[in-house]
Amino acid sequence: MISILIPFQTDRGPRQKAFEWIKQFYAHNMKGTEICVGSCKTKPFSKAQAVNNAASNAKGEVFIILDADMICSPSILRQSVQLLDKYPWIIPYSTVKNISKSSTKQLMNASPAWPLPSNIQTKINYFGKALPVGGINVLPKKCFFNIGGFDERFVGWGGEDDAFACAVNTLCGRYKRLKTSVYHLWHPKSPVRHNPYYAKNTALAHRYCNSSNDKHAIKQIINERFHF
Repeated sequence: MISILIPFQTDRGPRQKAFEWIKQFYAHNMKGTEICVGSCKTKPFSKAQAVNNAASNAKGEVFIILDADMICSPSILRQSVQLLDKYPWIIPYSTVKNISKSSTKQLMNASPAWPLPSNIQTKINYFGKALPVGGINVLPKKCFFNIGGFDERFVGWGGEDDAFACAVNTLCGRYKRLKTSVYHLWHPKSPVRHNPYYAKNTALAHRYCNSSNDKHAIKQIINERFHF
């Protein structure tokens, strides 16, 4: 079985509508998978805690971890699962296409089908030299728990995806990135720099990144979680 883990906390507005549509999209287009929604008890919202909560209830042997505003081709996701026979884990995109506000509204009023309508307005999100490693990840359940899941010392947005990737790369093996596109639904921005925990998050993420490929150092950072 495949478990789709979606971290989410409602804003009772655009994010909630996008989440409901996303949930229907994967339920309809990824039949046979288990959808596990994870929430958190902290403020501000902690993706790390929400993903871990979703994982704790997941029955699948493969996890697809995706943000509540990300759309990926169902066939690409299934291909990613198959590629786990060759690679430790998969990042199933190399391009992110931001869907405009008006086209997001259009989608919210349409059935959650794939492919998406050809007339939606999108704009490629340019990240420079460093492509993001979060948004959508595909990996074995055993790998997720081998690294202790996400580090819940990350509070609010920022840093948790980079730390997770460094830990998985070091302890499970480097990811395979697919040369495909994913889509990002519009919603009001929540700048990570406005997060009061941003500095602490950044410092912790840097520790993970600076310890990449050093299994002993990464394990030490992971083990700190259980003593703080």
